[in-house]
Parts: sequence; structure tokens; C-alpha cells
Amino acid sequence: MPFKLEFKLEAPGDRPLRRAFVVYERVGDLTPAWQRMLPALQDYIDRRIATGGTHHNMPPFAPLSPRYARWKARRYPGAPILVRTGRLRDSLTNPNHPDAIATVAPQSLTYGTSVPYAAYHQLGTQRMPARPPIKLSKTLQTHLLTILRNYLIEQGESR
Repeated sequence: MPFKLEFKLEAPGDRPLRRAFVVYERVGDLTPAWQRMLPALQDYIDRRIATGGTHHNMPPFAPLSPRYARWKARRYPGAPILVRTGRLRDSLTNPNHPDAIATVAPQSLTYGTSVPYAAYHQLGTQRMPARPPIKLSKTLQTHLLTILRNYLIEQGESR
């Protein structure tokens, strides 16, 4: 379940952003910016799962069914929603995990997991509500765009 980050840059009236847009046109490799974003994504997902979805004032994950909640509490006491063995969480927060997907290319960052059941949580099923581990808050989106903008401004100043 990879998640590809895509940004559309438009030249607004703000001078630093306009300068970043001009530099973006000249910079062929955004790899350093993607590498700065990746830890922010991983930390955000870790906190999102740890808080039951509410990190950055996001709505909580849908509650577990009463029957499943009782079963999980007996077998995995204290494990939050989306965590049973930790495989899904770890694949999204640990870049060295065998199921982690973090592909950095000059013009893209692909981030996600190859855990087979991740899509069921992300999208939901007929019997289970969606509890998307990868759902970016406005705060995180702003932070990621700031990282990109700052990188482009750095590149513009160094040229």
C-alpha cells in the first residue's frame, strides 16, 4: 500500500514562494527534500497510531467492535487500535523494516507498507470501518510543504 506524495507548485504573490517556484523549475533533483520529509512522515504516523488517530486534532479511529475489543484486550493487553503484533506500525515508522516502502527519486517520494492487510485498514471493508494510518493532517501537510519550500529557497540562494 504505497502512498505517493505529490505537490503542485503555483507561483503566488509571496516573494519567497515565487522564488522557490522559479528554483523548482531549475532543480532537477528533490531527493534531499524528500529525505528531510521522510522522518516527519514516520514520526507523524507513529504518533497517529499511538493516539488512536487523534494526533494533530484528527478524528479518532473508529472504535473496535465490542466482541473484537474484548478478544484483543485478553490477547494483546494495552495494544492500541491498529496494533496487534506491531508489524503494520513498524513498517510505517521504521525505514529498516522489511515491509517498509520508502522510495526516494529525484521527483517523487513513495512511502507506505507492503503489509498485506494494510489496505483493509486504510480503506475499510464491508465488515470493518476504515481506520487509515496514512491520513495527513493539515498541520503535517503544511510542515511538509515548508520543508520543500525551504529546500528550494536554499537551492536558490546557493546558485
